[in-house]
Amino acid sequence: MQHYVIDSSVFNKLYLDEADRDKAQQLFIQAAAGETMLLAPDLLYLEVINTAQRFGVPIKRVVDLLEAQQYLLDMRAVTDTERKQAIQIMANGHIKSGCPSIYDALFHAMALCNNAILVTADKRHYAKTQSLGSICLLSEMSF
Repeated sequence: MQHYVIDSSVFNKLYLDEADRDKAQQLFIQAAAGETMLLAPDLLYLEVINTAQRFGVPIKRVVDLLEAQQYLLDMRAVTDTERKQAIQIMANGHIKSGCPSIYDALFHAMALCNNAILVTADKRHYAKTQSLGSICLLSEMSF
């Protein structure tokens, strides 16, 4: 069974009308069918709520969606090992493109430490860290 860490940019597609929304939904369909396992740091909850507020989406609607997905998405606190890995990830980057944020690095660290693949729609993070492995763009996934 493939394990995926999904970042907030992927979850947000479940309630925002954005490109690749169908692919984000497919990840959850696969999890419901027992074909994949979805993970995320509990930071996802806060990031998703923040995005909903920024886009004017009713917070209760998004909280209900988050709660409904709790059976398909294992959201948990990051471990010390994952936190240390995230600090190392932050050191990657380039003068022109910048270094990954601690927030993005935590998602990627969870993937690296758990033999999983980070699925992201964040092309900037992907460009900064694809050399580390365990990352793919949602737009490039095929089902």
